Amino acid sequence: MTLAPDGQSKGGRAQPAERALRTIVASMALGLVLIGVVLVLIGAELLTPPLWMLLVVALATAGAWLLVVLSPVPTATAPGASTTAVVQPVVVMRTSLVEAPAILGLILAVVSDPMNVTVYVIPAMFALAGMWLFARPSVVQRRVEQERVLRQAGRRP
Repeated sequence: MTLAPDGQSKGGRAQPAERALRTIVASMALGLVLIGVVLVLIGAELLTPPLWMLLVVALATAGAWLLVVLSPVPTATAPGASTTAVVQPVVVMRTSLVEAPAILGLILAVVSDPMNVTVYVIPAMFALAGMWLFARPSVVQRRVEQERVLRQAGRRP
């Protein structure tokens, strides 16, 4: 994301790097939806999965969300360093973390007998919500800027 020295997008429009990050997050989200559609098309049923499968995906989802929410956000340390260098890896990491339980749910859905789409759909919905809440480039950029201001004010080490 090409940013002005103050960390804001130039001209109020999304720059190429910012658009690329948005495309990555949107592609990962769309991939989750398409996987669900494919599961239904190949015959997965919407059944109540065994309790242990629900617990596994629930714990994985809760763990992923906690990691995303509680993990520290780095800030650019060099004077005049762009926010892009900080935002891009954080966006990719957060997107990957919230998507991981859905992939685990996909594995459980495929190995269950009969194939059960419910164990995939539940973590996939939370993954989509997590991407919207925590992994969008604009959200991460705002968080990085807040962290930078807090560090400059001496409220963060």
